[in-house]
Amino acid sequence: MEIVVEPVVSFLVEKLGNLLIQEAISLIGLRAQVEWIETELGWMRSFLKDADAEQQGDERAKKWVRDVHGIAYDTEDVIDSFLLKVESLRGRGSLCSIKRCAFIVSELIARHKIASKIKHIKLKIDDISKRRTTYGIESIGRAEGSSSAGRSLQEWRLTSPNVQEPDFVGFEKDLEALVMRLTEGELRRCVVSVVGMGGLGKTTLTKKLYNTDSVKKHFHTHAWISVSQEYDVRDLLGVIVKRCLVLSNEELEMVEKMNVVELRDKISEYLNHKRYLVVLDDIWKGEAWDSLKDAFPDMNNGSRIVLTTRNKDVALYADARSQPHELRFLNNEESWKLFRKKAFPGQDGGCPRDLEVLGREIVEKCHCLPLAIVVIGGLLSRKEPREWENVCKTISWQFIKGDVKISSILSLSYNDLPHRLKPCFLYLGNFPEDYEFHTMELIRMWAAEGFLQQRGEETLEEVGEMFLKELIQRCMVQVAKRSSSGGIKSFRVHDLLRDLSISEAKEGKFLEVHHGNMNVTSASRARRLAIHHNDLRSAGDVGEAEKPSYSQITFEFI
Repeated sequence: MEIVVEPVVSFLVEKLGNLLIQEAISLIGLRAQVEWIETELGWMRSFLKDADAEQQGDERAKKWVRDVHGIAYDTEDVIDSFLLKVESLRGRGSLCSIKRCAFIVSELIARHKIASKIKHIKLKIDDISKRRTTYGIESIGRAEGSSSAGRSLQEWRLTSPNVQEPDFVGFEKDLEALVMRLTEGELRRCVVSVVGMGGLGKTTLTKKLYNTDSVKKHFHTHAWISVSQEYDVRDLLGVIVKRCLVLSNEELEMVEKMNVVELRDKISEYLNHKRYLVVLDDIWKGEAWDSLKDAFPDMNNGSRIVLTTRNKDVALYADARSQPHELRFLNNEESWKLFRKKAFPGQDGGCPRDLEVLGREIVEKCHCLPLAIVVIGGLLSRKEPREWENVCKTISWQFIKGDVKISSILSLSYNDLPHRLKPCFLYLGNFPEDYEFHTMELIRMWAAEGFLQQRGEETLEEVGEMFLKELIQRCMVQVAKRSSSGGIKSFRVHDLLRDLSISEAKEGKFLEVHHGNMNVTSASRARRLAIHHNDLRSAGDVGEAEKPSYSQITFEFI
């Protein structure tokens, strides 16, 4: 598990910048030191993106990232404590001249203390910077390619589109609707997007669609391209050329020498008079679409591009006139059916009676997410029945399929969040499972934590609403209720994404969650501690007063 610290440092750098602007009077004598810390942390932030990607396989990097993490929090604590002290003294310093003198003395003492603590922080930052060179951490991120975990994930996704999931469950109606959208309707070149959170089955459904006979016969030529987060435009265009065009060895050699513009032109020229189908699987950014779209001409002949993404905004960016097809979660019976097929292959989905109760309990822990069901079902297919109970007790969201973890697949969505959204998402782990968040209540909590920064004429509430909408568009949270005007009244977080937020928050000491009573002094140095009480009401149609209860404590370590 990676310690994702870059958003913490980014947030602090932004906060220090605002502090230098807004608190110039309070920081007389300290401004140069605060500016130095802001600059150093800014340099560290640029390095942290590479370090975060490599730390899973490098203990040196992991330790260094953890040290930077501690410095960032220590700095925030020192600055906040000083400002709180100054504001408190100001309130008492305006009554009379004697108290005013006492205020000045007290402020000087507070400034002396803060100067001493900032000096200590500067020494620690200097030491951390030197250690980066001493232990060879500077080389991180310079090697070609991504981390081993990232490569294994990419290789796992790059399977042939012709290799389909044999146990296709729950998406029959989705498949039927998508076949119609590809073979009927508008003649213009449409982008048909399949949208949903990681592990929901977008690629599985699209492979089934791509290989459906009626779809194959409808188009003159086909190409399947896996885009992913890290991509090279020239490589993608080269793949399209090789899959769409029939080329001689001599022509292939010429293609290898072409630049991006030449490749786009060659593809466009070839597709110009053909009805084509191109699948762009796992596309994350609008920029990726911009770099490819000119290769796909619109000849008003019914050509189609299928795009799979976790971000609805990307889907609408590619084609605002085409409504994205949003995948749902499986229901309980579909989940059970899929599990039986994976746990008992070759047995027509039969399950021994003595394992059914335990099997259903395991399926329930997968929370209707197809990827989790497929992975745990495949795992149990290789285990003896007597081992099932132990698996059920120890089951977590970090199931393994080869070298690919569900945690890694879901973490892609978290890692793709801009740094301003990461603390907002991690904060959701404070709340109990199946909690229904009331929009304005949570936005006010985000604002109180300092996660929202006012921009221009926008209020903090408006910024918070925009952040929430972006999390929804990225399939990180799900709308529960809307107001009569269409606004987001409340929302929920899928249990596995909640587990992700808790896991990432714990690693970064952002938050720890405990169940039942505990001795607070025994807690680790987490910034926040959420205690979920044991007497939670059962889930279901409960009233407002019966929502799951929790307590939150925020710690500051000076």
